[in-house]
Amino acid sequence: MTAQLTENQRNKKLLPFATLGTLFLMAFLFINAVIAWSCSYTIRTAVRWPARSERYKSEVLAQPDATGKLKHIEWDGWGWAGADTTVYLVFDPTDSLSIPARTHRPGKFDGIPCEVPVVKQLEKNWYLVQFYTDEWWGRRNALDCTESGN
Repeated sequence: MTAQLTENQRNKKLLPFATLGTLFLMAFLFINAVIAWSCSYTIRTAVRWPARSERYKSEVLAQPDATGKLKHIEWDGWGWAGADTTVYLVFDPTDSLSIPARTHRPGKFDGIPCEVPVVKQLEKNWYLVQFYTDEWWGRRNALDCTESGN
C-alpha cells in the first residue's frame, strides 16, 4: 500500500510537467505550421488551388475579353521594405504558356506585358506567372509592364 501511495504521489508531481511538455509541443507545432503557411508560396498554392479553383476560375473568366491579352488576377505576393514580388493567376485559352512552364526559363511571352522569371502550370490553360520583384501587371517600373508595353 505504501509503494502504491508513493507512486500516486510521484505521478501527481509529474503530471504538471507532462501537461506543460505537451502544451509546449503543441505550441511549437502550431507556430511552425503558421510560419510554413505564411512563408511558403508552394504550400499555399498546393492547398488553395484544389480547394478553391472554381472560385478563382470564375473570377478570372468574368473579366472582359481584350485582344492579345490574357485574363488574370493577383494570386499571391510577398515582400518586405518595399521590395514586393507578385504572382498572377492567368488563363491561357491556347495553352501557349505550357512551353515556358516546362522549360523553366524566364522570358517575354505572348499575352504577358513584360518579361517574367517564372511560369508554372496548375492545370490545362491555368498558370501562375511570377513577375520580377517590384513589377506589376499594368504598371511601368524598371520594366514596362503596362498593356502598351507589348
